[in-house]
Amino acid sequence: MMSERVEWKDSYVLGIPEIDNQHRHLIDVANELYEIAFVKPEKYKESMAEVLKKIVDYTVYHFSSEEEYMKSKGYAASDVHKAAHDGFIKEVEYQLKKLASDDVLAGAKFYSFICNWILTHIAKADKIWATFVLSNK
Repeated sequence: MMSERVEWKDSYVLGIPEIDNQHRHLIDVANELYEIAFVKPEKYKESMAEVLKKIVDYTVYHFSSEEEYMKSKGYAASDVHKAAHDGFIKEVEYQLKKLASDDVLAGAKFYSFICNWILTHIAKADKIWATFVLSNK
């Protein structure tokens, strides 16, 4: 389980400023969950619902923005990429049911899941489409 705060690294940069800024913000929002689960667990019950809503809302916004961008640039595998996004959202919805309790450990596990998925997705799937887009300017 990831128990360290995720910091933005240059290796996450795709070279598409709008998307890079969204990824940076997504990590910032995920780190709000880190604060509740690891730094201020006494605030867990009162803060978790608000942070989860923020994570879900921003993720949906980002995925939609990224999918539109890929399609506008003619990326042929955008449907496959969207399917990965949809799978993530489904998993998040499943995980949210577990987080309805006051279990700080569940929040910590969710933080780990979110960060691992985001960082792996950026490093692999997003790098693939970004390389396509940047090489076809």
